Amino acid sequence: MRQTPGVWMKLGWLTVVASILAGAMLFFTPSVTEAQEDAHASILLYHHVSDSTPRVTSVTADELREHLTYLKDNDFTVIDIRDAIAAAQGRKEIPEKSVVITFDDAYQNIYTNGWPILKEFDVPWTLFVTTDPIGQTPGQYMSWDQIRDLHNDGVVIANHSLDHAHLPRRADFANEQAWLQRMRENILDAEAKIKEEVGVSYKLFAYPYGEYDAVLADLVAELGFIGFGQHSGGFSQHSDFRAIPRFAAAGMYANLGTLGTKMAALGMPVLETHIEDTLLDHEDTRPILKLKLDTSDFHRNQLNCFIRSHPHAPQWHDEQTFSVQADEPIGIGRQRYNCTVPSISRPGRFYWYSVQWIRPDQQGSWPD
Repeated sequence: MRQTPGVWMKLGWLTVVASILAGAMLFFTPSVTEAQEDAHASILLYHHVSDSTPRVTSVTADELREHLTYLKDNDFTVIDIRDAIAAAQGRKEIPEKSVVITFDDAYQNIYTNGWPILKEFDVPWTLFVTTDPIGQTPGQYMSWDQIRDLHNDGVVIANHSLDHAHLPRRADFANEQAWLQRMRENILDAEAKIKEEVGVSYKLFAYPYGEYDAVLADLVAELGFIGFGQHSGGFSQHSDFRAIPRFAAAGMYANLGTLGTKMAALGMPVLETHIEDTLLDHEDTRPILKLKLDTSDFHRNQLNCFIRSHPHAPQWHDEQTFSVQADEPIGIGRQRYNCTVPSISRPGRFYWYSVQWIRPDQQGSWPD
């Protein structure tokens, strides 16, 4: 089993404890001291706004308009990503049904097809920019002039790496130190480019493909960034600020029949997270997720977990702690466990948590 060093780290509002327990077991404890206890937000993730791009990462213009209309008609408030963070830090109050809108990759169709619709509904949003392709692939990606247009219109411009690489992948590096140095340069050089071109540095970083491991997440925090993944879940004071969840809203997930529930999701009240790491060894085919929760606002027997869309009953170890493990080996690449439970105090809304594992092949790689 690959060992991950334990670290003590405090990221302002968030204390993350990573220690080696029971064979490299990581132990994360989010701080719950000052945050607004009822501050929850769902963060939506989009890429393309087009009917001619890969469906898995695309919404059509009509679908985006339908999503925004649904939010407007069902008492949601679309808020700035910075306000959602401030609320989870305990520095700001936000409305009861708050949603954040984010786009990744700075595709041209976001500017031409998405921006007019977002302006029509007058909602704030964030664009996570992969900096190397900007200006190099006209017609596919925006130009820096267009990104400055968005910034001048109030859009939050944030960091999505230099090159959209599989950042946790070590296979192309001589050793761990070389990999770590390159990751540091990747994140900081992209942030410097955004600062140079747009004049802002919000220190918000979205992992390409939502991929991270414990070492990379610790680096993001060490550099002073707040990290964002692509795993599902509500955002609250209990979230890991090194890897805040976002709900994919494209492709099969664009359906409002299911997306509407996710828009109203609550951050799972996690007190402790025990995992070995999100990046697995090839031989680690059935990872275990173990969580300690504040169970005061739900019935334990209503908590369900899902692996590859199949329900998996959690094993409760005491009044607050459960674990879940796949029955069969998970495949190569990105795989998720999702756990949800209905809230008692907010009928019709669900606490939602997920973890995205990465299982490499024998060469230490995996597909896009």
